[in-house]
Amino acid sequence: MSLSTIQLTALLACLLFIGSTNASELSINELSTSQKREVIFDCQLLVNDYAIYRDQRNAKKLANLFTKDARMFARGKWNIGHNALINHVLQDDENTLSMHLMTTIQITPIDKNNAIGVSYAAIADEIKGDSPVISLHAFTVIGKYNDKYALTAQGWKISERIFTPIFARPELNEMNEIE
Repeated sequence: MSLSTIQLTALLACLLFIGSTNASELSINELSTSQKREVIFDCQLLVNDYAIYRDQRNAKKLANLFTKDARMFARGKWNIGHNALINHVLQDDENTLSMHLMTTIQITPIDKNNAIGVSYAAIADEIKGDSPVISLHAFTVIGKYNDKYALTAQGWKISERIFTPIFARPELNEMNEIE
């Protein structure tokens, strides 16, 4: 079994993500139970808002969920900063409709300013038709996001997001056009 370029790059990105969380930085004990719940709640809202803004193609609101210098790995490349995130959304074909279904969201507070998270996503993307209901042949991709979150003056933001495809339509796998 061979891995595609996107899968290898995503694997490397995940290893770098995991390796960059230094055990000496982990000071979760400094947070009360209610503070941990607040961090988890706020970061889960970011995950859900990302899906909504992504599907609405609201590129500016989506970019504002991220820190100014945030980076996101998707479609086989890094998108760094708000302008790159906006361009990532605007690259979508306007003749299609997408839906990001977020499930299994797990947020882990690290300390009062940092958290990490994993969330699963099933993404549908189909060409718009004349009918109000679009026929779905299969999910475009199913995968997971590995996120880092940072507390900013404006509240919690995503500082890094890595999408790792797990299942994809065969034609997309060949074209490296995933998420």
